[in-house]
Amino acid sequence: MTAKNTASRLRHLLTLQQEVQTPDGAGGYARSWQDVADLWGEIIPLTGSGSSAKGSGKETLFAGQLQAQISHRILLRYRPGITAAMRLVYGDRTFNIRMVADTQEKKDTLELLVQEGVAA
Repeated sequence: MTAKNTASRLRHLLTLQQEVQTPDGAGGYARSWQDVADLWGEIIPLTGSGSSAKGSGKETLFAGQLQAQISHRILLRYRPGITAAMRLVYGDRTFNIRMVADTQEKKDTLELLVQEGVAA
């Protein structure tokens, strides 16, 4: 993504969230999500067999457990500190981040591989 066409492609306003664990009083923790920032990005559904308008996704059996696979790619302006422990929210849709890459290594844009609608 070049600087020239970045603004026109980043049309989805996403909320970056991080997990917060609060003591529950019984020795455990309650999990919730806290907003970190609002970011403009591009949501790109990945295509493949069985794809839909919201992207493709399939589940496979690995080591006796059902594993969901990547469904979308999200492009953002570079922002340090985004990790796979975070998620993005767009309207009523949730995208769990599975990989973060500065693919051009210019600290210009980030490419996130995400999984939609699956608990992190």
